[in-house]
Amino acid sequence: MKLILAAVAALALSGPAFAQAGHDMAKMPGMDHPSAAAGAQGAGLIKKLDAKGGSVTLQHGPIAALSWPAMTMAFKADPALLKGLKVGQQVNFTLKTGGAPEVVAIQPK
Repeated sequence: MKLILAAVAALALSGPAFAQAGHDMAKMPGMDHPSAAAGAQGAGLIKKLDAKGGSVTLQHGPIAALSWPAMTMAFKADPALLKGLKVGQQVNFTLKTGGAPEVVAIQPK
């Protein structure tokens, strides 16, 4: 559990530092959605995947930015983001904040 929290914290802190270093985060894989950099970060395990239908079920750790405990839930996602992912894969992801939660970036660990 502490490892997951440390990973989430590291991700949350690395984005702004990376951007300040002069890198364009919009050009990074999975970061081409305008709200991706501003969303809530999470880490978890893919439990179910429907790449054609644009949904992914994630068993994730706590997401502090949303005051969410660890849980398993389904999220909408652009089908293009889900290409190449597999059930059972550990991932880091970004959720759109505001409105219905939606995965706007996802990367295998």
